[in-house]
Formats: sequence, C-alpha cells, structure tokens
Amino acid sequence: MAPPDNGNDYIDFAKLIALDKLDDTTYRSKALAFGPANGNRTYGGHVYMQACYAAAQTIPRGMALHNVTGWFLLLGKANERFTYRVRKIRDGGYCTRYVDVVQESGSVVCFTCICSFKRPEKKSMATIDIRPSLDLRQEYAAVLGDMKPDEHQEVPGVDAPWYWEFQRRNNKYTDPFPGLKLRKVDMDPYNSDKPPLEKRNLKYYCVRGGMPSVEDDPNMHICAHLYASDRNSLFVISNNLGIGNDYSQIASLSHTVIMHADGPELSMVDAGTGEPIWFVQEAWTGGSRHGRGLHQSRMWREDGLQIASTMQDGMMRLKVHDGEEKAGWSPELMAQQLENSLRKDRRKGKL
Repeated sequence: MAPPDNGNDYIDFAKLIALDKLDDTTYRSKALAFGPANGNRTYGGHVYMQACYAAAQTIPRGMALHNVTGWFLLLGKANERFTYRVRKIRDGGYCTRYVDVVQESGSVVCFTCICSFKRPEKKSMATIDIRPSLDLRQEYAAVLGDMKPDEHQEVPGVDAPWYWEFQRRNNKYTDPFPGLKLRKVDMDPYNSDKPPLEKRNLKYYCVRGGMPSVEDDPNMHICAHLYASDRNSLFVISNNLGIGNDYSQIASLSHTVIMHADGPELSMVDAGTGEPIWFVQEAWTGGSRHGRGLHQSRMWREDGLQIASTMQDGMMRLKVHDGEEKAGWSPELMAQQLENSLRKDRRKGKL
C-alpha cells in the first residue's frame, strides 16, 4: 500500500505531537503533518509546535516554554516526517534552545527556531500582575450571541474565498484537521462597517483526545496553543484587506508567540472532568507592504484571561496577470489540486 500523502485525519493531539528519540538531542516526528487543500504542502504550525516540544525534552523537569520565534525557510512536505536537532544555548533560571529541522528526503534546514523556557515564579517573590482582560461575550455580542463554541462552523481547510466556494459545491467538505477541534466565528456582522485594520477574527480551539496533566507535561499543553496560533493566519490578512483570491504567493516567514500564563492557566483539559477546555484566538492584521503582511493576535481563555500574544510576518504577493504562478501557491492551482484529490478519493470509495 502506498504511504499517505499527508496527515489529514482527526487524530488526538497527544498522538500528533509524539516523537521518537534518536539520541539525546535529536528527535523525529511520528505522525505526518496536515496538508491544506489535501495537498503536499505542510501546515507550518505542525513543525513550529513540534520543534518546541523536541526542545522541551532537553530541559529540566518543571520548566515551561514562555517565548519562541521560528523562521520558515523552505516548504515542508506533508508526506515526509521531520527530524529535530536541538542545540543548547543556555541553561539556568531560563533555558534557551536552538532547533534546526530537516525532512527525510534532504539535509537542508526547512525550519529553525529559538525557544526559551523558565520555571514558575516563586510564591515568595513579589511580582507585578497588570494585564488586559476581555469580556468576549460583551465585546463580540453581535456575532457570539448565546452560541456555544462547537456550534460555530468548522474552520475551513483554507480560509479563502476559493475554498468557501469549493465547500458550497461539495456539501461543506473541509480537510480533516489533526490534533485540535477548531471553530470559526462568522464575523461579518461585527466587521461590516469597520476599516480593514480594525476588523477582527475569532477562532475557538480545543484539543482532541486525552492529555497528560499540565503538572506532568506543561509543554505539551503549551504546544497545543502554539499549534492553534498559526492556523489560517495569513488569510486573516488577505481577507481583511479585501485581497480575497488575488494573491499569487502566500506563506509564513516568521512567527513569534509569547506566553503570558503559567501552569494550570494553560491547561487544555479540565482537571476535574478531564473534558477539553475551549480557548479563543482574536486576530487582526497590521497591514501589508513590500510583498509582506503582518498578522497579530491575542489568545484568551473564555473567562477573559489572556494567555498569549502572537505576531507573524508573512509573504503576501499579488497576482501578476499573464504571469506564471507557482504550483501549491495560487488559489486556482490549489483549487484544481483539491478537486483532483477528491475525485480520486471518491473513486477509491473514501468519500
């Protein structure tokens, strides 16, 4: 039997993030990564969160990730696994790690990141706790109403107009996304009278399946938040700026996440019931210039605790009519790829 083209399947997060240890500083993914539009181009959030989880295997117990910046250097292949090579930069009260990532078919680094871990502050230490809070239900009453998170639509495989049209023609089909449950809030009533830079996007997320306790493995819980943070992020830029399908190249260049919460505040499951906890990502764009776009977000617990801030620099190039477009990048070619893959699945009886 031929190997799968990607990891598009509703599997548990604990299975998705699992690693094989090759030696004390080298780890390899077990599960394949999600391929948007059922393609071979990897969702960047997979390698981003898993590189941090590989780094977490090399630090003392009890330390938790609080800051990471990663750079996407080459397209990942969704039908190949990733190898993570961790290098120690610093140990101490803060531990810093550098991670280079390669895939099975080559030795060229496709992703690299620097991540920092720290211990919880001692209760005897005086600290400052001044932070924003947000009443989501009040601020976004026009779009949230009384709806529960899972009553909103499933996040589309690609959050772009061409994919929405594809869904309308194919019984609301969306690519199965591993690891997390994701729900997209219809923001049109909130955004309709706002200029592009003031528009907001809301996305609910929670884990699939069971998790070790946050006390036993805080970094697995943190990595679930990292995994959610990059989902369809650049399409917030194109959609809010009115570009729609008028891009020729769109890709993440770098992504930064800063955690503002600690320990139980970041737990993806309720300690009492074991049920998954829903979180919300509130996202917007700071604009686009020089072939790039800026994605920003705040990540919230539903009770108004901000757990993280994110910032992403992405490639954002407009179409050049009569110009040659790159496979896997343009809306037209991605739509054609998805239509072809669905036809094959129907012939094989998978759908």
